[in-house]
Amino acid sequence: MSADHLDGRRLRYQHRRPELLEAVTAYVLANGLAGLAMRPLAAAVGVSHGTLLHHFGSKENLVTEVIDVLRRRLSDAAGLTGAPPGLADLPTWWQRSTTPDRLPVYRLLFEVLAQAAREPEHYERFLQQVVHDSLALVENLVVAEGCPREQAPEIASMIVAQARGLQLELLATGERARTDRAFTRFLGLVDGLARSWR
Repeated sequence: MSADHLDGRRLRYQHRRPELLEAVTAYVLANGLAGLAMRPLAAAVGVSHGTLLHHFGSKENLVTEVIDVLRRRLSDAAGLTGAPPGLADLPTWWQRSTTPDRLPVYRLLFEVLAQAAREPEHYERFLQQVVHDSLALVENLVVAEGCPREQAPEIASMIVAQARGLQLELLATGERARTDRAFTRFLGLVDGLARSWR
């Protein structure tokens, strides 16, 4: 194929895939997953449909990469990019990761999670990262705090599910003070468990 037949917009992003991913991320974050289609998305970010397929392969892969970007931003904002966190870091994580400017990220995460629960075969990578990797991280956290290894999977599931449930509650109700208090009370229960491990 001659250069004349190449899509000029594809050439625009040929060596700037990170910029394309940033543009796609901004669009998906602003517009959500419902009704997301590759052709309108391509037009919105100024590339062809073929360019998006070339870079991402499918809508599901594209959404997973967008979530990767957003999860890294949340981790950076919450200060989780250095040493592994401990239970004592969870109050800070909650406050930093649920600020008003970060709640739209969680809104999209829940939207994708619901779609992944409906079509897990299309979102295997997303489920691995958002579900299994998160559980593994918290399992390691509680084991480091003294939790018996055989109890770690269910303790991790409890912590992750409670945090996600309260994030969803905050998104649905906007009741910041109540959800903050609920998270603090939950951490008190976890602290009681941690004392029993020690």
